[in-house]
Amino acid sequence: MGAITEALYERLAGDLTLAGLLATYGGEPAVFSTDPPPGDATLPYVVAAGHVSQEAYDTKTTRGLTVRRDVRCYAKADGSVETIEAIAEQVWALLHRYTLAIVGYETWVVECTGPIRADDDDAYGRVITARMVIVKTVEEGS
Repeated sequence: MGAITEALYERLAGDLTLAGLLATYGGEPAVFSTDPPPGDATLPYVVAAGHVSQEAYDTKTTRGLTVRRDVRCYAKADGSVETIEAIAEQVWALLHRYTLAIVGYETWVVECTGPIRADDDDAYGRVITARMVIVKTVEEGS
């Protein structure tokens, strides 16, 4: 698991409020860093896998990245959006303006947009997009 994926997973899976809203998988909250999630996963769950985009964010003294990552939330399409909205709101609250602990980088900012509706026939879906600006200080001689 890459450093950004690991930081997102730890932040989401480690939150007791979010964990209480999700199913479990392998004894852990159903937060997946693989896409698609395992075929035997049950709803509700969250998928935080793969960047939407990644751009250089370099200055004279730093090397960094602007990364956009979609965090997709899913719950059963059971006639009520209460569960999916609660999950999406908690994901947004956990990430927006939070300083992620990304190994090898310093988080300058995380900003979230959404949730955007992404329903299908069997599941309600919501997408939160996290924009992360992370930097690694350039060492002398680099």
